[in-house]
Amino acid sequence: MFIRAVEIRINSGNERFGFRCKFDSGLNIIKGRNSSGKSTLVNTLMYALGLEELIGVKGERALTSAVRDRFQYDGRPHEIQKSAVLVELQNSAGNVVTFRRPIRNDDKSTKLVEAFDGAILTGPVSDRALATPLFLHDPGAALYEEGFLKYLESFLGLQLPRVQSSTGGLTRLYPQVVAAALFIEQKRGWTDYIANIPFYQILGAPTRVVQYLLGLECFELEEKRALNEQMISRLQSDWANLLSELTGVLQPLGIATRGIPKVPTSTFSADNASIVVRINSEDVLVSEAVATKAKEWDVIEEARVGGPKSASPDVIQLLNTETVKLERLAQQYEELSSEDRLHSISLQEFTQLLNQAESDLRKNKTTRKLHDLGAQVGLRTAEDHCPTCGSEVENTLLPRTEGVLQMDLQSNIDYLEAQIRMLKRQITGLEHVREQSKSSLQQLGASINEQRAYVISIRKGVVQSDATLEASIRKQVFLEREIRSLQAAEARFSTFIEHAKTIALKMESAEKFRKSLPSDLYSETDRVKITLLEKNFRANASSFGYTSAEPSEVTINRGTLLPALGDITLREVLRKNVKSESSASDFVRLIWAFLLAIYQTSSMKEFVGNHPGFLLFDEPGQHSMSEVSQNALMRLFCGAQDLQSVVAASFDESEDLFLRVTEGSKFHLIELPDKIIAPMAHDGVM
Repeated sequence: MFIRAVEIRINSGNERFGFRCKFDSGLNIIKGRNSSGKSTLVNTLMYALGLEELIGVKGERALTSAVRDRFQYDGRPHEIQKSAVLVELQNSAGNVVTFRRPIRNDDKSTKLVEAFDGAILTGPVSDRALATPLFLHDPGAALYEEGFLKYLESFLGLQLPRVQSSTGGLTRLYPQVVAAALFIEQKRGWTDYIANIPFYQILGAPTRVVQYLLGLECFELEEKRALNEQMISRLQSDWANLLSELTGVLQPLGIATRGIPKVPTSTFSADNASIVVRINSEDVLVSEAVATKAKEWDVIEEARVGGPKSASPDVIQLLNTETVKLERLAQQYEELSSEDRLHSISLQEFTQLLNQAESDLRKNKTTRKLHDLGAQVGLRTAEDHCPTCGSEVENTLLPRTEGVLQMDLQSNIDYLEAQIRMLKRQITGLEHVREQSKSSLQQLGASINEQRAYVISIRKGVVQSDATLEASIRKQVFLEREIRSLQAAEARFSTFIEHAKTIALKMESAEKFRKSLPSDLYSETDRVKITLLEKNFRANASSFGYTSAEPSEVTINRGTLLPALGDITLREVLRKNVKSESSASDFVRLIWAFLLAIYQTSSMKEFVGNHPGFLLFDEPGQHSMSEVSQNALMRLFCGAQDLQSVVAASFDESEDLFLRVTEGSKFHLIELPDKIIAPMAHDGVM
C-alpha cells in the first residue's frame, strides 16, 4: 500500500481553495506549527479512505469545520459551499486508483466514494473521467462489489479472514480494524497498543489484527477446528433426528429401544442396540415376536387348508368386491403421485425464480442506493447498464420493446418485490400441498398393502367353508398386520443402525482430530514468527530507550500477542513502584516498538506476512519524549525497506529540535504553511 498524494478541494463563493501534497516511498514528515492543520490533513486522509472511525466518528463530523463549514483566510471567514478530498493509492502490483469523497455537498452523500482508475493527482487522468460509484457505512459495504470496503480490500489484496464474534459465530476482520494498527492518530492512538479499533464485536480484536498482519496460520487451524466442531454438531443433530424419527415410528407400535444413547459417541456398539415390544407384561425382542406371530399364522393356515371345502358364492362376491377396492386404491395412488411430481417440479421452478428475483432486487436496491447518495456522473449501472446483466437498458432492467414505456429503477424494485411476495406465497402453498400429498400417499400406501394382503387371504380361502373361512381370514389378517408392522419396525431399526454406525465412525474421527489440534492453534511456523516478533520488539524498545523494565524481561504474551511482563500486559503507569507498569513516555515507546516490530516481522523474506507496508504516526513525540528516542524512531523508519511511513509532528515548533530529531535520516518533507487551507487552482468538481 502506497499513498501517492492527497488533495483537499473547497469551493467558497466563486473562489477555489484547498491543499495538495505528494508522498514519497520511505519516510515522509509532515511538519507544521500547532493549529496549522496537521491533524486536519491526517484526519482528512483517513476520511478519504473510509477510515474515519479510527478518529472515533463516522462521516464528515470526524473532520474539523475548516474543511466542512467555514475557515479563516486573509483575516476573514469563508463559508464552504462544497468540499471534497481526493487520495491517490497504489497497490503492490503497481496499479493506481484515485478515490474522491465529498465532505460537504448538497448533491452527494458523504457515504459515496468514487473510484477513478488511474492517477488523477499526479497523472493525466481527469476527474471528469468515468468513475466507479461505491457506497460506505451501510450494510454490504464490505460484502458487495458496489461496497467501498469490498473494493478497497480487493484492490489492496488483503484477503481478510473471518474471526470469532463476541456474540458467537463468525464475523469479518474489516479493513478499518486492521487499519487501527497502521494509522495512529494523536488523541487516542497513544493510549494503547492498538487503541482505535472500531467496535465490530470481534473477540480479542487487537490479537486478531496482530495475527493477521503477521500472516499466522492460526486462522487456517481455527477454521479447521470450526469446521470440525460444525461437523460434530451436525453429527449430533443427525443422530438426534434419526433417533427422533425412529422413536416416532416405534412408539405408536408400543416398541421401545435399548442400548442407544441420546448423543452419538465413538464407543457406540450396534451389537448392544435392540428394539423390544411389550407382550403379556414382558419386553420381548421384536425379532422373537415376529417369529412367534408367524408361527401362529402358520398354524391357522395349516388348519384352514385342511378344513372342509366350500365354494360359497358369498366368498366369491367378497373376493370380487375387495379386488375392486384394491384397484381403486392403486389408481388413486398413481393419480396422487403424478400430481405430487408436478407440484415438485413447480416448486423447484418457483424456488429458482425466487432466488433470481431476490438477487435482482438486491442489485437494483444497491443501484438505487448509489443514486440516492448522489452518484449521477458516470454512473453506468444507474444510467445505461443493467445492474443484473450489465447490458444497456437506459435506467431499467427490462428489455426494450417498441411502443412500451420502460420501467425506471423504483418501478423495477416495486415489481420485483411484488414478484417475490407472490413467489413466496406460491412456494408456501406448494409446500403445504406437498406435505398433504405426502401424508395422503403414506396413508394410501398403507391401505393398499393391507388391502392387497386381505385380497390374497380371501383368494386362498375361497375353498373353505364360510364360517371357518371368516374366522381364519380375520385372524390371519390381524396377524399379518401385526407382523408387517413389526417387520417394518425392524427394517426401520436396521436402517437406523446402518446410519448410526456411520455417524459413530465419523464422530470417532472428529474427536480424534479435535485432540490432535494444538490448544492455542499456533503452528510451529507461527511460534517462530511470534518469537521473531518478540526479538524485534525488544530490539526496538532498547533503541528507543525504554527504561521502565529491562527489555530482555519484556515478552510477547502468547495468548494476547501483546507486550507483557510475565502474564501481565504492560500498561501506562498508574501507581508508583508497580513493576508491570511503565511511565507515560515509556509506554509510548513500547507502542512504537510494537507496531514497528509487527511490520519488521511481517516483511521478513523467510516468513512473509500480510502487513500492507504503511505506518502513519500523528504526533508520536507524546509526553515530552526525548530527542534521542525520536531520532531513533526516524532512523528506524527511514531504514525500513518497502515501508512507507508518515510522521506528522510540530517538533515543539523548534527548527533546532526538528534538525536534531531528523539528523541522519533520509526523508521527504511536507512543510505546512501557517494554514493549510489557502487559494488553490482546481476545477471545482467535487
